[in-house]
Amino acid sequence: PDSATNAGMLELEKALGRLERPGGCYEAYRRIGRDLREFVFHISDRDQFLSELNQQLAGHPHYPIKIKFFEDPLWSDVQQLVDDLGLS
Repeated sequence: PDSATNAGMLELEKALGRLERPGGCYEAYRRIGRDLREFVFHISDRDQFLSELNQQLAGHPHYPIKIKFFEDPLWSDVQQLVDDLGLS
């Protein structure tokens, strides 16, 4: 990306990092490549996560992000990543 886009992406990453807190939200992993950055968080409360995300991004420019929520009590998404990387 150009330098302005890259700077924006780094600011978004910093804001996402400030969402982490014990027992509530933490980043499980991220994937970067092919013009895509994917951040996967495990959260305890969807509404609280969205509220804190909006607080962290207040004053930021609009980011072209998509947010998907899904339940994964068996951590199958993380296990699939571990398997894909040959770490199991």
